Amino acid sequence: MRRVQRFALLPHGSTSGTSRLVADGQVTSVHVPGISLRDQFETPAGYLLVTDQDCPFEETFHFILLDRDARVRAHRSLGARFSFVPGNQARTLERLVWEDDRHLVAVLTGPAERWRFTIRPSGLPFLAPRLTATRI
Repeated sequence: MRRVQRFALLPHGSTSGTSRLVADGQVTSVHVPGISLRDQFETPAGYLLVTDQDCPFEETFHFILLDRDARVRAHRSLGARFSFVPGNQARTLERLVWEDDRHLVAVLTGPAERWRFTIRPSGLPFLAPRLTATRI
């Protein structure tokens, strides 16, 4: 796993919650969930993007697995739309910890949660997805 700076997001619209993917400075036809690109990594299975909605009322974090051709192969989200409750601590993505090239732990605050993501080199939709998230 290594951090890269290959991708960017071009917001599609204020209400859609998706953005067009920009790869190596070129706008692609690929749409991904999220407005703000928080992090991006290259793994043996492809690229992992971490995006969010860039809004305190949209406390959702998206983990998107792309193949080498920048096509979406899997996607998992943490959080929910309109999940902000006044007086409670806002959910934030505190840190990402890589255990190895296939396993990532995401630590969220407010309330504290830990999620382990597993990236598979191949998969079967619904049976053995290429990207899974398990609460730990």
